[in-house]
Amino acid sequence: MKDIAKIFVYLAAVIVLGALLAPPLYWGAQWLAGHGILRTLAEFRFQKYFDRAALVAALLLLWPTVRWLQVKGWRDLGLEPDRRWARHVAIGFGIAALGVAAMACAYVQFGVYRFRPEGQWGKLPMLALSAATVAVVEESLFRGVILGLLRRSLAPYAALFWVTALFAIVHFLKPNENFDPGPIGWLSGFTMIPQTFHQFAEPQTVLAGFTTLFALGWLCGEAALRTRSLWMSMGLHAGVVFVKMSFSVLSRRRETYLPWIGKELQIGLVPVGILVLGCFAVVLWLAYENRGQPAPRR
Repeated sequence: MKDIAKIFVYLAAVIVLGALLAPPLYWGAQWLAGHGILRTLAEFRFQKYFDRAALVAALLLLWPTVRWLQVKGWRDLGLEPDRRWARHVAIGFGIAALGVAAMACAYVQFGVYRFRPEGQWGKLPMLALSAATVAVVEESLFRGVILGLLRRSLAPYAALFWVTALFAIVHFLKPNENFDPGPIGWLSGFTMIPQTFHQFAEPQTVLAGFTTLFALGWLCGEAALRTRSLWMSMGLHAGVVFVKMSFSVLSRRRETYLPWIGKELQIGLVPVGILVLGCFAVVLWLAYENRGQPAPRR
């Protein structure tokens, strides 16, 4: 329980440090855009920089937290070196990206979405970097540190259940896009903190999004447990995030068909089904890859 309490201290510290980093990150981006460097940065509102500042804070505080937890290495968390790491990253990314891309193309084919005529293809490299960063940070924290700590006292799948539930809940802590922070000052990041809970005022939206996020978390956790490493789960996570973000800048929604298709690409029973199929694909691939070998410990 002391370890879990330290994890919650870490999450609180991430929010505080993220609030402190958000204004200078915003000012720096505006300065670059004003000098003709990465002009697209000027299009993002302060909320986006708050999100990215929290991600940077999570990355900066992750290693000190691991040391605070007296974790000397990944083996203490039930993880081992993966000699097939490059293949596992590629296979994970391919399974996730192809599955989500196939779903997105079907949406376009049936008129649920349509591609934007202006097609912002220039944003894709930045989105790829963002997806990779998110995957590394979140997999290291959730499927690495937190899952590893819970497995010390719980069965593997019991630990995975609680970690996946936490993973889904945390993703609803996002700033309200309609909130006006006013002129950006040093304390503007702290004005965003209460706004991160705004989605909980819409229980149906939370439930719909929670289901998809739980499916994604379980998919990544299944890969981590079966490979005893984070490489495949990072590939899976990056594939989902990259295609989702790319599709959001290249297309716009025209219709919703609840409960199957929601107002965002990741909401609805269809994306949940895609992630469940992805889980089966991971299990089948690893069974094929490890044929004739003893089943790995979990």
